[in-house]
Amino acid sequence: MENTSYSGLKHFTNLSGDYGAKALAPIKEHFPELAEYIMGNAYGDLFQRTTIGSDWKEIAVISSLITMGQFEQLGVHYVMALRVGITVEQIKGILLHLVPCIGAPRVISAFNVLLATLEEIQ
Repeated sequence: MENTSYSGLKHFTNLSGDYGAKALAPIKEHFPELAEYIMGNAYGDLFQRTTIGSDWKEIAVISSLITMGQFEQLGVHYVMALRVGITVEQIKGILLHLVPCIGAPRVISAFNVLLATLEEIQ
């Protein structure tokens, strides 16, 4: 991995801890080019910019993933949100705020991922 990829991996690890490492492991093993791209571009660049705070970044990512129906990566971003100071109650507030925009079914799925993630990290 090149320099931004190394910096990105370090940033990703600081944000997501063991939970993130576990989620990233199969990608690193079976599709290292994708892991390098994500670590270099997303976490080596975008996630280290300071225009908005880490909490706002996670709110944006969580909301976007739920809106797209992409629940698989939510657990990692819930962990990151918690590690940057967003509370479980605030995450539930984000989910509730999304209901009129995207509907209850997607929010229920996102909430189920939140419950599973909380159970796994405790």
